[in-house]
Amino acid sequence: MKVILIIVYALLVSSHIFCQENLDLRDDVLITSTFTEREIEGLESMIQYVDNKVTQESIDPSINKAYHLFFEKISKSKEYFDPFGETEKYQFLNSLDSVQFSAVWKFETDIQVLNTGDTIYRNLKNIPQLVIKPFSKYMDYLKEVGKEDSYFEALQKNFTTIGSFSLDDFVWFFKNHSTFNFTIPKNRLWAVIYILRMEETMDKKLERYLNIKN
Repeated sequence: MKVILIIVYALLVSSHIFCQENLDLRDDVLITSTFTEREIEGLESMIQYVDNKVTQESIDPSINKAYHLFFEKISKSKEYFDPFGETEKYQFLNSLDSVQFSAVWKFETDIQVLNTGDTIYRNLKNIPQLVIKPFSKYMDYLKEVGKEDSYFEALQKNFTTIGSFSLDDFVWFFKNHSTFNFTIPKNRLWAVIYILRMEETMDKKLERYLNIKN
């Protein structure tokens, strides 16, 4: 009987932990005022997709701690860290409808000049690169969030100024992840977008492209 009670108690505690961390984007009034319901459903799909990946690699049941452990792994890695196979990730993103996808993303496929090793490639076609759109519903959202949060204010302004995700912003986030609570919608959503944006190296993309072409 004692063993049964212990198991039941453990299940209740675990359930309580996960219930505390259930994320409802609609708790963020800026999300509901910026995005349509259809777009929010797309954001939820992105979060679920990345949550599954992050928690699979974590020994901690807390989703917040799982994300922190994930970013800690990135910060300590001596090699380039690509959390998703590109084929798998693109299949997921292509499963979103165009409205959901374009609320955050766009694909760029053409490269005018690519210098790698001793070779210069010009006018490369059909090499997909996932890009966070500098002008999108998500950037509209960050602009509103930035009125009360200096980090997101600077992030949105940087996207607007340079038109892309800067290396400084990329490095700063995984080195300072400990300052974020990933049970908060704005933080979790940004963490998910940040992780999805992590791409294979251009050398790896080029190698696949040349293999297919040949």
